[in-house]
Amino acid sequence: MSKENTQLAVQAAPLPVQVFDISNAIEDLSTADVLPFDLMSDYWSPSEIGESKRVYFDSIKQRMGKDMQSDAPVELSCAFFYEKTEDGAQTIVNGSKRLVGLIEALQIQRGTALLITYMGKKKNATNNFMSDQWSVRPLILKIK
Repeated sequence: MSKENTQLAVQAAPLPVQVFDISNAIEDLSTADVLPFDLMSDYWSPSEIGESKRVYFDSIKQRMGKDMQSDAPVELSCAFFYEKTEDGAQTIVNGSKRLVGLIEALQIQRGTALLITYMGKKKNATNNFMSDQWSVRPLILKIK
């Protein structure tokens, strides 16, 4: 990959979202263009071993979830990703402690392209619970 392509690949750009001061007159939105990006997060909970996604890493954020034993609400660290779809792109999220922990430990940067594959569940060495196992591999894009 040339130096130019490398620089192009790592330039981060915010989503092209307009923000308006709505304390004044509100514009007519009936003719506004819709971006091909769904901001609603879809929780990815793979069920089949080998299920994978090609994604761009976005961030680690806190999100409310349920405790596995008590069903009580708890705050979870979750990994957020962008995935290309037929209609543009969508945000997906996963709260697996092992997946989030790996991303944090390796300090994966926002915008990193990854192939994430679910490898099944494995019994924890320290208790009777099962943990999701993952393969996380960086992707190299061929930019022309």
